[in-house]
Amino acid sequence: MTPREAAARAEYWEKVWEWFAIVLGSLLLWLGTSDVLGKGPDTAWTKFVQVEGQPEPVPEQWVSTPEGRFAHSIRIPNPVPKDSGYRRGMSSEEYFQHLCRTEAGEFIFKTVENVEGFYFMRPPKAPTDDDLKDRYRLEAPEIERTFQLLRASPTERAQSFVNPPWAIYRYVEEPQSDRGAAHAFVRASGHRQRVTPMNVDAVPSIVSQYGLIWRGLRRTADRNLAIAGSEWIVVDLATRQVLAIQREFARTGRTRNAPEGIWWLNAINCPNSTSKNIFLSRVYKFVAKVLRPIPEKNYE
Repeated sequence: MTPREAAARAEYWEKVWEWFAIVLGSLLLWLGTSDVLGKGPDTAWTKFVQVEGQPEPVPEQWVSTPEGRFAHSIRIPNPVPKDSGYRRGMSSEEYFQHLCRTEAGEFIFKTVENVEGFYFMRPPKAPTDDDLKDRYRLEAPEIERTFQLLRASPTERAQSFVNPPWAIYRYVEEPQSDRGAAHAFVRASGHRQRVTPMNVDAVPSIVSQYGLIWRGLRRTADRNLAIAGSEWIVVDLATRQVLAIQREFARTGRTRNAPEGIWWLNAINCPNSTSKNIFLSRVYKFVAKVLRPIPEKNYE
């Protein structure tokens, strides 16, 4: 091989390796921005809306109802920062632990004594198994899974709050689910297990001074890494003052025989979580710390 032929061959292989490096770099960049797990960013969400209550725009589906729009309009005293701390290359476990450590928790800013009841502003629908196997379909899977085994009725939901001696609110109010009904609200009250049934009455207005509402929480790359955030919020209805927040993250993605390993029903909660189980009783415990019900001994 002549020196000229050797130089031409060296130049050829140099160009080949340069091309390979460009292709490999592009591939690695794509993998880094698609956030693992074989999904591009926000694959199932195509339209986003900027809201007052969150630093990131949220999927349009989250604000498709009046209750959803109100939930995402609430400005809270300790909002999450725009920079979630996500860095390219983080694993699902690393990011989950980071979010739990820096953002999750129960934050109580004000308590109220001798509260008779409250307005449950946005009762979740019962998710299906298909919903729970989908990475994006549910707004707040960690909250919504709690309602899977409940019948979607005011009676069933209210029993977690009006059921002395375990749950001692006198009533819970909700929006009327029947849009064609004469009255816009319902009030559930009077239940005592094995003594008196729950009374559910349609009413034209609510008497509650305080409300309970929930919303999903969007953080960078969270769903791509099989993580979902959520917030329960207790609010003063007259002033919109936030009295308390319970912020939680859940992580799935490792369930066998489920598409992509997604099964939100058994998703793990943060290690520091105050809501370790998936039963509605955990919500009662949170609300009762803030809106302290009248002691049962003081009932008429």
